[in-house]
Amino acid sequence: MRRRGLLAGAAVLALAGCASPPARYYRLAAVPGAVHGGTGARVGVRNVGLPGYLDQTNLPKPGGAYELDSFPNDLWAGSLAPMLQAAMVQDLAQRLPADTVLADGGAIGAAPDVLVEIQIFHFEPDNAGTVTLTAQLATRPAASQDWRMQTFTASAPGGTTPLGIVAVMSTLWGQAADVVAGLV
Repeated sequence: MRRRGLLAGAAVLALAGCASPPARYYRLAAVPGAVHGGTGARVGVRNVGLPGYLDQTNLPKPGGAYELDSFPNDLWAGSLAPMLQAAMVQDLAQRLPADTVLADGGAIGAAPDVLVEIQIFHFEPDNAGTVTLTAQLATRPAASQDWRMQTFTASAPGGTTPLGIVAVMSTLWGQAADVVAGLV
């Protein structure tokens, strides 16, 4: 009987050693930037376009030129495209305090005067941990197709930890918001 108890205890300890570490969830955060005057316009930030390979639940981690690797238990707190849209709304609201900045298609259905559209081409760390954001940024009056566009590319070292990478991604996204605020 004592032997069975010892075996059961050993089995529990062995299984406990096999347990996965708990998942950790991350989100992009708004970062402060230069304040622009604004015109009292309603600015609608549309859904952010992402390449399919970036639309995943795990955080990207440094990988090779032809591979996209991810941290196994470090996850985005939600879908990446809506998270990027929400962070851009927050970033622009801080930069354009005279304007009303909303997520186009969000819960508040106010018709925007100006639309913001963003297509991301690249937003992940390289093998050294340097995060690069390459995106097409565009604004236009809601009533016309008079586009103002700019390609945006910026890089910064993020390191090899999930927290470092997410912090740098937030900073780069804030730098993109600086450019968008200038286009509005």
